[in-house]
Amino acid sequence: MQDDNFLSSCLFFNTNAFSRQLLKLAENAFYHLKLSPSHASLLLQVYEAPGISPKELSQKLHLTPSTITRFIDALVKKKLLRRQSKGKTIEIHPTDHSLTIRGDVAMAYKELVMAYTEILGMSDARELSGQIARATDKVAEITTQIKS
Repeated sequence: MQDDNFLSSCLFFNTNAFSRQLLKLAENAFYHLKLSPSHASLLLQVYEAPGISPKELSQKLHLTPSTITRFIDALVKKKLLRRQSKGKTIEIHPTDHSLTIRGDVAMAYKELVMAYTEILGMSDARELSGQIARATDKVAEITTQIKS
């Protein structure tokens, strides 16, 4: 019984459990595009800022540089992204093929948001998302200092 109380009040446990459930919804939303939710998120960032650097993507998506590199490699292989060298920096751009599915990617994301909003309610979904985003920023700031 004591373990149940611990788990029900453990942020780490509950956010991971919640994340696994959201992932199921997200995988379903992007299944028809043959994209993982993470790849779709990266694509949306590139659509918004063509020429974005891998470092900026890493910061925006809260992912390690090596994970961003793997995602970019996978999307280059699918002919959805291309790398362009600018001096010592690398820019990431959508391909023409990628731009043809931009609307579909955005619609799949919208369907995902609608799915969890229907489950949680509009107010709770927005409030929870805001709280998690603020908490993520706070924890990221501390963990960055710990690594330094």
